[in-house]
Amino acid sequence: MEVDVNVDVPETERVTEEEARTELDRLLSDPQFHSTERNRNFLRFVAREMFEGRAAAVKAYTIAVDVFGRPCSFDPTTDPIVRIEATRLRASLAQYYEARAEEGSVRIELPRGRYIPVFTKAPPQGDAVEDAEAPESPDTKENAPVRQNAIYKRWLVLGAVLLAAALSGFIWFIADQGPVFSEKPSVAVEMRMAGDETDIEAGLIRDYLMIALSEFQTLKLAAGERSEVAATAAVTGSAAGLFFFKPARKIARSYQVVLKYHPSATDRSVWWQIVGLGTGEALYSGVERVFVDKASDIEVRRELITRLAARFTGVRGVITGLELAHELAAPTFGNGCILRSAVAAERPDADGLWEVRTCLDATLLAMPNDPDINAELAIIQLELDAQDASTELTSRALALANKAVVLAPTSDRAGYAQMLAQFRNGQTEAAFATGYHAMTLNPNNSMIPARLGAMLFANGRWAEGVGLAVKAGMIENIPHSDAGLTLALDAYRRGEFAEALLRVQQMGRPDNYMANILELAASGQTGNRAIATEVMKRLNARDEQFWVTYRAGMAARHYSPAFIDQLSAGLMKAGINFPEPVAAASK
Repeated sequence: MEVDVNVDVPETERVTEEEARTELDRLLSDPQFHSTERNRNFLRFVAREMFEGRAAAVKAYTIAVDVFGRPCSFDPTTDPIVRIEATRLRASLAQYYEARAEEGSVRIELPRGRYIPVFTKAPPQGDAVEDAEAPESPDTKENAPVRQNAIYKRWLVLGAVLLAAALSGFIWFIADQGPVFSEKPSVAVEMRMAGDETDIEAGLIRDYLMIALSEFQTLKLAAGERSEVAATAAVTGSAAGLFFFKPARKIARSYQVVLKYHPSATDRSVWWQIVGLGTGEALYSGVERVFVDKASDIEVRRELITRLAARFTGVRGVITGLELAHELAAPTFGNGCILRSAVAAERPDADGLWEVRTCLDATLLAMPNDPDINAELAIIQLELDAQDASTELTSRALALANKAVVLAPTSDRAGYAQMLAQFRNGQTEAAFATGYHAMTLNPNNSMIPARLGAMLFANGRWAEGVGLAVKAGMIENIPHSDAGLTLALDAYRRGEFAEALLRVQQMGRPDNYMANILELAASGQTGNRAIATEVMKRLNARDEQFWVTYRAGMAARHYSPAFIDQLSAGLMKAGINFPEPVAAASK
């Protein structure tokens, strides 16, 4: 029988349900169909509902809940996940069938404004020529140079992604609400004075803390001790120009940090409280304490300020966490993309990385000269490249990072992104110099020494790398995963295999390739077959022949040959049979 949704297409382009099902199965099993697993599930779900006669019941809500795992309270007006993923799926289908335009073959389309697929047959080649003379749509115009030569296939994929990003931003204007851009939070710092001789030191702590907070450049500091609550307002300029018919809105929350200085004979402590100025609610409270011992007043003050700055605005800071909670509940463009990006990069998965990249790309179209967006997009490009190596992704990341540094030469985020991009592009010495410079821009950002230490360690500069990993742990009580991995790798290098195994397991990162390799090697060295078997399953799920690409993958991560051989020895004891060149090198 014919598929019901095709009754309006020309007779020559109609397909039977059997043909439609066959094409769907073939497409979803074709590795040349470049789409995430969640979008394959998307297409599989809507096609199944259509075949079963439930097309009328397919709405954004059902897709969000049944495919993307959103809760029953899902609201499509505040969470655009379905529109974004539908746009991305359309781009993937268009890119795939452009490379496979065979006359009479069945093709699948997802028309704009609906979520039910349409199955048609490709028109005769003569028709295709006539169509080519018609005015080009934005989609075909952008991708026309790509189709002319197969060697530009990578650019087609990149173009489709960028188009999806633009469309995901543009399509938001048809929702009941206009697009929402979030800004950096506004923070006021107040030190409650005791009215005695300690007020001078208390005032110094507040002043230097303001400097430390400003170095993170993740918030806006109020000039006084209280900040005005930012109201929702229309965005003007390029951001509004991107969304032609509905005005974009911007939101920014305000907080007050209240401090009290308490010195004693044995320690110096600062009591703190975070107040939400929109509600007046006391959100968090705590105490930072530094014992005096034989340290000077300047050293004690510096340590207090470092701890307080990291506590408020660090990677796991309180204000950062509050903003992230709002963002996860109601995603936005702008600063919201950056907050979600940090989560996606910390525990990378393909779907999460693509989602934040789409958000960042759309924001970049609205604000092309925002240094934070340029830098964060470079970081996400590199995370995606780590999962699917691509020269285009890496080179674009370097261009974005370089632009961010030009736009904001004092930004530690821009410096961090440039360091990562330089290292991935093989510019190791430049990356090390950039990393050390970024540390001077913000000495309280633990991410920079953690990642720089990991790079130095991989390059064979063991002591230097470990020293920075330790430094990162001193800045924040919960060290960045890069610092933990460096210390675990160093324990393995020193022959402390049990310690290495314990450290890597404490990281709790089954998604991290290097953590898995280290855990497998350490379990091999300690003779723990149970752990080795479990880790082997995780690596096989990622790549069924990971041992074949092991040495090339380690070299791509810039690990020294000597350390690669050390790890190889442990992997062989865990039961890995390497190809001859690797096995010989590991003996």
